Amino acid sequence: MSQKFREIEHKYLVDARFDLSAFEAVARRLNPRKSSRLTVTDTYHVVEAMPGHVVRHRIDQELQQLTLKSTGVDNECRTEVNLDLGLHRGNQSAAVDAFLQPMRPLWSGSIEKKIFVFYFDQCEVVHYVARSGAGKTVYCVEFEALAKETTEQALAVIAEYEKAFGFDPAQRCHSSLFELLFAEVLPDGVRKFMKSRR
Repeated sequence: MSQKFREIEHKYLVDARFDLSAFEAVARRLNPRKSSRLTVTDTYHVVEAMPGHVVRHRIDQELQQLTLKSTGVDNECRTEVNLDLGLHRGNQSAAVDAFLQPMRPLWSGSIEKKIFVFYFDQCEVVHYVARSGAGKTVYCVEFEALAKETTEQALAVIAEYEKAFGFDPAQRCHSSLFELLFAEVLPDGVRKFMKSRR
């Protein structure tokens, strides 16, 4: 699969005491193209027809997307295919549900994220607080490579930004946000289905 459809990132778990002002100060010194504070709603779907993947419907103030993401042991490098649904059409959640219906939906769940993102030419750096409908909350910092002609190049970009922000790659989190927020609440049948397809 083309590198264009790969997500290459490192995620770090932080906590509510994380110094967001210091984080912003480092980002500003690196001269981002822009920054945004957004409220994001992500709804994840597990469907029988797409083993080894989750489908995510995302909507915020800047975009609306339908995304296919692979699941697996490590979130560092995985499939991510984004389809732009366009904000001008309004919230397309009902259409997404109807689209997925023939694919035999097994489960869905939503999260809300408060994100503070900095856009650089080669990397997106973001802090977010994510809450699931089940009441679980995680605090994260993510570094996602935008320059990714090769996996090695992408990881080198991430390493450069990790160093600038003072993060140690040995401490990164290997789980996806989906796993962090939903692993404990998935019905047994869905959990077994996902594990059997890895």
